[in-house]
Amino acid sequence: MRLAIFARAPVPGQAKTRLAPALGAQGAADLHAAFVADVVERHRRPGRAITVWRDGPHPLFDALGVALADQPPGDLGARLAACAAREAPVVVLGTDSPTLPPAHVDAAFAALAEVPVVLGPAGDGGYYLVGVREDAPPIFDDVPWGTDRVLAHTLRRLQRASCRYHLLEFWYDVDRPADLALLAAHLPALEAAGVPVPPRTRAVLSALGGDREETWERWR
Repeated sequence: MRLAIFARAPVPGQAKTRLAPALGAQGAADLHAAFVADVVERHRRPGRAITVWRDGPHPLFDALGVALADQPPGDLGARLAACAAREAPVVVLGTDSPTLPPAHVDAAFAALAEVPVVLGPAGDGGYYLVGVREDAPPIFDDVPWGTDRVLAHTLRRLQRASCRYHLLEFWYDVDRPADLALLAAHLPALEAAGVPVPPRTRAVLSALGGDREETWERWR
């Protein structure tokens, strides 16, 4: 099975725009670049094929050392459907969850051997991961992307299709300034517990002032 990682090029003003009010356009792009590199490295495994589906060329992607594919035109649903058609069985990740435990992705691959669809619920009402096999029903069209109804909509569609699915454990995305406070507090907690943290994310967040508690309060 293949791991597909959807990634936007880290261009200021185009990447992580909802974080720009807190970090500035350049800071948001720098943090996004760290997310992309950390997510690829965090989930790399011997024998696991990884493809980064990019939204355009950028030197960052060329330096990752993995296969690259260009996202086609259309909304997120059209792009996910194109990825599934080409690569299924496939587990698809975004780059918004740099602290996602590798065990969650390993569990997704294991579950996909048993059911046609695997979903990782995110705190914003969407999902941080989706896995599909060739026998999965269409689940990516007419989805209210960008809302808190994405996961519920998808689950209703699966239930109507009588399709078996598996839900992974909850995790969080980092999309909004308030999410930065959670990330900034979570990294030292992980370190204290002896859990590896995403190094580039930690370095960029520290450079942006995220290692200071007064910054967390400003982001809340």
